[in-house]
Amino acid sequence: MPIYEYACPSCAHQFEFLVLRGQEPSDCPKCGAAPIERRLSLPAIKSDVTHAKAMAAAKRRDAAQGKDRAHEQLKYELSHDD
Repeated sequence: MPIYEYACPSCAHQFEFLVLRGQEPSDCPKCGAAPIERRLSLPAIKSDVTHAKAMAAAKRRDAAQGKDRAHEQLKYELSHDD
C-alpha cells in the first residue's frame, strides 16, 4: 500500500494519501476542489554529510533554546526576589 503525495492546483495545498487497492482521492481535503495532481515523491537520502548537517542544525537549535531558557529563568528569579 503506497503513500502518494498530492497537490491541489486551486489552493496549493499539499498532502499525502495512503492508497488502498487503487482508491485514490478525487478532491482536495482542504478546499474540496477537483481534480488534484499526484506529485513525484523523492526518496530521503541519508549519508554522512546529511547526518553531519542535521546534527549541526540540532546543536544550534539546542544552544538557542538553552539560551532562551536561561534568560527566562533569570527573569523569573529577578521578579520573585522581592
